Amino acid sequence: MQTYSPITQPSRVVIARDLAGEIASFMRAHPGCTYQDLRDEGFSARQIARYQLEAKNLADRLSTRRVA
Repeated sequence: MQTYSPITQPSRVVIARDLAGEIASFMRAHPGCTYQDLRDEGFSARQIARYQLEAKNLADRLSTRRVA
């Protein structure tokens, strides 16, 4: 017979955010946005520095229509 010990501390669930996607979405909605615009939107300086290149590439790729 197996017994399970009760959880003594509440577990914390961490939900991952797609920060590059969020920044890219903001950049697409606000063409020509500046660093200060991103800060005003609530992104930290560290998040902007980390994800700016990936977000820019993603925004460019999503905004370009492909013609067959």
